Amino acid sequence: MNYDNIKENDVIYRCIGDDFNKGILSCGFMRKKTVERSQYEFKIGYYSCFLILQGSGRFISDDGSITILQAGDMVQRIPECVHSTEIKPDGEWIELYISVGYPVYEYLKTLGILKTDKEVLTTQHTSDFFYDFVALLDSLKGATDEWLPYLLIRAQELIIRLHNSVQIQLREQNEGKIMKACQLIGGSNDIHYDLKEAAAYVNMGYENFRKIFKETTGISPQRYHIDQLMKQAKMMLFSGLPIKHIALSLGYGDIYSFTKQFTKSEGISPGRYIRNRQR
Repeated sequence: MNYDNIKENDVIYRCIGDDFNKGILSCGFMRKKTVERSQYEFKIGYYSCFLILQGSGRFISDDGSITILQAGDMVQRIPECVHSTEIKPDGEWIELYISVGYPVYEYLKTLGILKTDKEVLTTQHTSDFFYDFVALLDSLKGATDEWLPYLLIRAQELIIRLHNSVQIQLREQNEGKIMKACQLIGGSNDIHYDLKEAAAYVNMGYENFRKIFKETTGISPQRYHIDQLMKQAKMMLFSGLPIKHIALSLGYGDIYSFTKQFTKSEGISPGRYIRNRQR
């Protein structure tokens, strides 16, 4: 998308009522060409989020942790939370922002719409969002005070869309990770394979991995692992390999343990499975 027509600062600040922190309604575009436009030890009493359209930099949280910023990232300014945003001074930085009052922030947070556990989120916004944002900015500039509550609804809708695009991005990222994990698990041929290795391989904590894995595939990682082993077992049985050989090759200590697992999973014993296939 071409941002050449965006001015260095094209913003509007309005307020519903007399309390700025409660009633602010603001949005706009900002170009930040130099490091002097960075903001250090910054704190506000209302909620604001900005989307980086172009450029890069760093976000520094109150505890000193650093997050690299790039185009597509959304930064949340949580009320009363100290933070810093450092601009890479290459003249590329362009952001759009939306600010709403503290009561709106509390309301959206209570509904679970705002995910405030992370201040920097990666979005997957579309061109439609950009044009709707421009329409809000233009409307806000010429609106009467009586019309501001209606524009506040439009501002909330845009904030919700940004957060929804974050969820889409996370879901797609998680699906990609789970697909990689499935390939790794499916390639193992040992009942004792440590599933924590698969979680570590896709850079996820095991408990979160188990949750996301089941949400994505419908079954637990352990169930998936066993199902894959049983598929291998059926192929080996069909090939005419002895049951004892199959049991040992899949990591079972004896025929009994393998037979018990196969029967539980398939509803039929290995021996009967072979006989049924031979009919």
